[in-house]
Amino acid sequence: MKKNVWMILFFVLLAVNIAVVVIVSSFFNQSYKQTDGNDPAAKPRELEFILTNSTVETLINDNIPYDEFTVNINTAGIDVDIEQTVLGFSINSSISGEPSVNDNSIIIHLTDLNLAGLPLSEDALYTALRKLVELPEGIAMSGSERAIVIDMSLFEQYFGVALQADKIDYENDAWYFSVNNNF
Repeated sequence: MKKNVWMILFFVLLAVNIAVVVIVSSFFNQSYKQTDGNDPAAKPRELEFILTNSTVETLINDNIPYDEFTVNINTAGIDVDIEQTVLGFSINSSISGEPSVNDNSIIIHLTDLNLAGLPLSEDALYTALRKLVELPEGIAMSGSERAIVIDMSLFEQYFGVALQADKIDYENDAWYFSVNNNF
């Protein structure tokens, strides 16, 4: 019995010694890649965030330079209500559309146009608006389809940071944006 106890203790001590040797050798034998000071800096990472329809609506309404415009964004799309006074009469118009992202632009595909209730076709209304309305720099009416094109550089002017719209999922109450962290 005494012989077995010494043999068990010998093997336990041997196992502990082997474990210590393996741990010490792995600790001291690590190799690290030496970095060169001339390596180009890593690409800046983007800060990604999601805004709800109501948040985007509030940001637009608070920063739009026209008091007669009211923007409403919900799961059905974007509605812009325009109330103007012409010759003492209040004229109400509206534009509705579905937003999407294309490269560096937000495109609002117009689904409904109402210019003071005039009984004109939407194509005729769009053509008239495109020729008569002067939009601010960065916002344009498309010549190939009934759509309003908003250049993303416009957001930098109003918010002071270069935003990139990655995806617009207004039907699920989510607008995906990113900002480069090189500021």
